[in-house]
Amino acid sequence: MHTKAMNDKSIQELLERLDSDDVGRQAKALLDLIDAKVYQAAPKIVKLLKSPDIDIRGDAAYALGYVGIHETESVGAALMEILNDEDELVISEVVEVLGGLQYTPAIELIGELLRQDPSPLVRASAAEALGYLGGAEAIESLELALRDSDEDESVRAYAANSLGLLGTNQILSKLETYVKLEPSLSVKAELLAARYWLGAKEDIKQLLSLLNNADEHLVTLILNILTDLTERQVPSTLHSDAPNIREVLSNIGQRIPILRPHAEKLMVQA
Repeated sequence: MHTKAMNDKSIQELLERLDSDDVGRQAKALLDLIDAKVYQAAPKIVKLLKSPDIDIRGDAAYALGYVGIHETESVGAALMEILNDEDELVISEVVEVLGGLQYTPAIELIGELLRQDPSPLVRASAAEALGYLGGAEAIESLELALRDSDEDESVRAYAANSLGLLGTNQILSKLETYVKLEPSLSVKAELLAARYWLGAKEDIKQLLSLLNNADEHLVTLILNILTDLTERQVPSTLHSDAPNIREVLSNIGQRIPILRPHAEKLMVQA
């Protein structure tokens, strides 16, 4: 269902479903509005952020990440009002949407969530969102998550990834310290990738060494990291390191057949 194929009556019917007492109809309408790219639905969807139904609040936030892109100021402000929601899934969704919308007024509150929220899910979402929001304040909060060693490794992993996106070569020495102190191999891989992205070319050797000796779970994580690197604006070093990367990927494809398609796709992109 796309906007061009929909008439005004069809769009109006979808908007009216948002007023239904049936949460199932509301949820379906939200998905259809996303699919049809009905951007004018944003103000009406904002009202659902205060729905008594937890799932609808989360679905509304998710929908605003798509149809609210032309009204980021009003949508962002409305999303910030429910950052104190009682449900961690709702808060996590809201944080991710604020990051995706690049609503920078949310940096301070999201930084507080990263530092203080009891939910690892919320803290991980906050660490990821700060990577999209940027700014010195975001970098400070992300560094704290690593320096103070957040107890959840997914939080540390997202913090490392976001620092790679936001940082400069001035933080390479700090990241090197975190690599040495980090007990989790998956987080260590994210830190090595962040350092590599910021100019520490030699770190690709450590990252590929981890990949070559990893179990299936860690291989999957590192393949995702390499995919992320290739989908960014390619650093000049990635081209020169491509032969070594392809060699390790070829070995992975032979050692873990289920991951061969992913490895082979990366071999083409590297």
